[in-house]
Order: sequence, then structure tokens, then C-alpha cells
Amino acid sequence: MTRQFIKPLLTACLALCAAHAQASVVQFQGFAHGSEYVEFSLSSSAYQGTQAGGFNVLLNGSMNIATYCVDLLQHINLSGSYNDFTQVNGSAHLFANSRANDDINRLFTSAGELVHDATTEAAFQLAVWELAYETDTDYSLNDGIAKFHGSIGAVGFANDWLSHLGSKTSVNLQVLESRTFQDQVFANRVPEPSSAALIVAAMMGLGAVQRRRKRAAD
Repeated sequence: MTRQFIKPLLTACLALCAAHAQASVVQFQGFAHGSEYVEFSLSSSAYQGTQAGGFNVLLNGSMNIATYCVDLLQHINLSGSYNDFTQVNGSAHLFANSRANDDINRLFTSAGELVHDATTEAAFQLAVWELAYETDTDYSLNDGIAKFHGSIGAVGFANDWLSHLGSKTSVNLQVLESRTFQDQVFANRVPEPSSAALIVAAMMGLGAVQRRRKRAAD
């Protein structure tokens, strides 16, 4: 009886929390809420300009997600389709900042629901870049290894979010990795305790049905 219950439960858990790499088809469909022009400098290099904003992405032909790029020095076509991306857990991605996985998770948890227009999209992207690249103790778009300036509103929002990351995490951070194009980060929401309880209850119910069918067949 125990084995009959454990197997489907483990299957469900693995489906929710799979950490292994998955080949993915990624179709970019433009900026989610627009973008804003910003300039950046890494390790005191000359400033370069780029558009900052989250992307609308169709993942594997069925899942619509919002992604943010990790790599400042690579590019993607915002109307392009790619099949050379690999999906991995954020903990398996090699960020320049060793704290990036946990801190980007906190960013999604604390500020992810606040993104609704071009300015907040740009702010969230700036914050992701800062967390991905900055190896100094403190996060600030104005100082450190990674520096950004441009939209006053976006920089202000980003710095405020970075200073209030908090300790709570509620997402399963995922990264779409590519050797050639910009790596993309997005968040899978972790099921609430009530949802997890429903999954367990469903598995228990399924096990009970299977046992009744087995007894009836005997």
C-alpha cells in the first residue's frame, strides 16, 4: 500500500521541482510592457546603451512567460524563434554573482507583482542585471562593478527594490541558457501550502481508487 502511494507522489513532485536541464524552444514576442533606454558600465568599462524591459516569450509552443535577460553583452532578436536554449534551475546557472540565484528569487517575490508599465519593466530588468553582475556586498545601480544610469524613474524603482529584497522567497527561479544569445531568467511560482496539500490529497485519493479496483479484480 505504501509503495502504491509513494510512486505517484514522487512522480508529481519531480514534475513540479525538476532540476535537470531541458531543451527548449523559445519564441520572443517583443517587450511585455515596453522598454526604456539605459546605459551601463561593467568593471569600469566605457558606458554602453541598451533598451531595458521584460520580454513576452512563448516557451515550447504552449507556455507564455515574462523573461528578463541576464547577459548585457549579448543580443537576441525580439521577434525571433530559437531552439538552442536549455532550461535549468537558477541554482544550476553560473552567475557572476554567487548570491544571484537567491537574491533574484527575492526580487521576484517582493517586486514581481509591481511590474505593469515600461518604467517598472525597465526597473525590474535593471535590478536583475545588478543582481546578476554585482559581486560587492551592497546593491546599488550607481556604484560597484555594475553601474547603470538613464531613466530616473526606472533607476529609482530598481534601487528601492534592491534595498528591500527581504528574506522571503516564493518562486522556483529558472534560467534559459544559450551559448550564443542572451540567457533569460523567469520565475515559476512555488505552490502555496494549500495547493501542495491538494496535490497530496489527490494522490492519496488516486491510491485509494487503485486499491479498491485491485480488490474488486481479485
